[in-house]
Amino acid sequence: MTQPAVPEVPARLVFAGGEWTEAHARVIERTPGWRRSSALTQLGLWLLAPVVFWIPPHVPWVLLVLGLGAVRALNRFREHRTLVSLRGACPKCGTGQEFGETGRMKQPHTVHCASCRWELRVDVPLSGAVT
Repeated sequence: MTQPAVPEVPARLVFAGGEWTEAHARVIERTPGWRRSSALTQLGLWLLAPVVFWIPPHVPWVLLVLGLGAVRALNRFREHRTLVSLRGACPKCGTGQEFGETGRMKQPHTVHCASCRWELRVDVPLSGAVT
């Protein structure tokens, strides 16, 4: 199954002092239906509980599977946006780079510069237009 091409949208990398630079991000906006179905899929891990019960010690494995399924489902349910890729220059040191902190976008989403190690905030507007 191939994933459709995600268009690149303008974004900002903001340093703590208020300085910012232009960046380019690929972001997937997740629908409520996708989040619900994906969370229910993650709860499918609970089906492993009867299987892992037979591995000694019995109770800790069952609790681990139930807890892991619940945490993964909660994270999927809270995934309103997914950051696929991000590239831009660090506003602190000016190093252009491809950032690796992709996945579920948090509020605020932060990345770290590979050169100066500072934490940068990522601003990607919903419409893709930087204001």
